[in-house]
Amino acid sequence: MSENWIVPCSVKFFDVVKHFEENDTIVWRKVSALKKGDTAYIYIGAPYSEIKYKCHIVDDDVDEKTLQSNEYAIRKTESGKRQKYIKMKLDHVYDDGELSLDKLRANSLGQTQIQARTDRRLQAFISNVDRGLGI
Repeated sequence: MSENWIVPCSVKFFDVVKHFEENDTIVWRKVSALKKGDTAYIYIGAPYSEIKYKCHIVDDDVDEKTLQSNEYAIRKTESGKRQKYIKMKLDHVYDDGELSLDKLRANSLGQTQIQARTDRRLQAFISNVDRGLGI
């Protein structure tokens, strides 16, 4: 069964907005139990402070060749151990303010610093927004 995730991004470290202007797939570090078929909502911190992208995970074990072609992907930790990565495909770009931090917090969003599953209330809110948009 697929799950829904909030995946945080800081544009200070990686300009995901620019990336998605030029690409419809992205390689992302995996720190939780995200798997192929899951949905990932990318939450962008300040100055945006909102969910901006809806993606689905197309690969949950990205190979070295793919990592080599994505120079922003950090391949090893300080200990030399290989990081795990997922590959996501962009499904939808939300309009500014559509899924703002205020709206998300009013619908049970907790912290936004780590990848986390959406709870029932938050997912119901996001799904309702998606239905209204026809996605």
